[in-house]
Amino acid sequence: MLNRECLGCHAGPAAPGGLSLESAARLRSGGRHGPLFTPARGAESLLVRYLTGAMQPQMPPGKPLSLETIAVMRRWIDEGAVVDTFRTPGETGGILRGALPQSTRRRGPAAGVRSARRTSLPAPVRQSAPATALALAPDGRQLAVGGYRSVRLLDPNTGTVVETLSGPADQVLGLTWSPDGKHLAAAGGISGVGGEVCIWEGSGTGHWAAPRHLQEHSDSIQAITWRPGHRQFATAALDRTVRLWDADTGKVLRTLTDHVDAVWGVAYSVDGRWIASASGDRTAKLYNAATGRKVASLAHAEAVTALTFSPKGDLLVTAAADRQVRVWPVREGPIENPLRSRSEEEPVNALAFSADGAAFAWGASNRRVRLWSGDVQQQTRELRDAEDWLYAITLSSTATQVFAAGADGRVYCWETATGRLLWKK
Repeated sequence: MLNRECLGCHAGPAAPGGLSLESAARLRSGGRHGPLFTPARGAESLLVRYLTGAMQPQMPPGKPLSLETIAVMRRWIDEGAVVDTFRTPGETGGILRGALPQSTRRRGPAAGVRSARRTSLPAPVRQSAPATALALAPDGRQLAVGGYRSVRLLDPNTGTVVETLSGPADQVLGLTWSPDGKHLAAAGGISGVGGEVCIWEGSGTGHWAAPRHLQEHSDSIQAITWRPGHRQFATAALDRTVRLWDADTGKVLRTLTDHVDAVWGVAYSVDGRWIASASGDRTAKLYNAATGRKVASLAHAEAVTALTFSPKGDLLVTAAADRQVRVWPVREGPIENPLRSRSEEEPVNALAFSADGAAFAWGASNRRVRLWSGDVQQQTRELRDAEDWLYAITLSSTATQVFAAGADGRVYCWETATGRLLWKK
């Protein structure tokens, strides 16, 4: 978890707060605010308090961890915070990068640490890996779901798994279909090590060939999107770059380097004219997709974590860590202020329009899906059936169904007209 969620930012000489996780020793020493934890006192630790949001800003920015994951971190601290089953790398190797199992023998708490048996610990939790990406095929017949090292293809009417595609090195964080539906691309990689794109080609008969693997980013890829009408796609990564790719050759055509922090999201307008990116540097940037020229920079109060264009291409909607969803006009800048803003009680992690432009939806960490009119003026429905934080959302082309996926590994499908939960898998 530390390698995937934290090392991307907390490394190097300019690590935020002076906190570097490039070695076990640095993890234990903490940063400018003191040690991250005291063994056997998990609930009081800075690490757990930042993860839960008891201390601000909540970490990771804009993408809170599941309560189960935080419970594991607390339990590890309560049991002594001992790294006992991995070979700890050197100072430049990363806290768990390249770590190899050396022993499966259980050890007791470190010397001087009270036994974990005297500590009230959360019960072990068994659950599926989080579902962190969704993409509905252009013909609406398959729903791709990104999880740990795999992509499930579901029947959107029933939630039945039709096929499972393997190949990704780690968690799939982004999914996109080619406009003709013949290719499916998944983005991810290993934080602090490198980004990866897997592209599967379908035969049209349900058979998918082994994926091509493309690796150019120096850190994990957080989002991917296909350019409508072109054999190109774009990726956004923790290495602070957006890369534009040729889908046929697998070569990078252009690298956008305007952001000074991790890039969390990327989107093309439906006409392929514009491309926009969302970053931890508190900006969203708008580019001319053909030339890569930046035409506007949209300022936010906190990290921008997701964004999407309206089907008409006249609106860009962004979500930020300040729990605000903002609606912006799309034009060559300057663009000083949003047209309007909407708020949520917890961070909004995913945004989506229906292809016909009739509806807009978001999914948030408070387990809620909100449906809006296509201009994001009027809320039409609130859906509360999800049982964990929601990370991905998409709508059917005519806005009759909305799909969401989250930290419990489940995918939910609702009927938009009634708000009725049709299925969850």
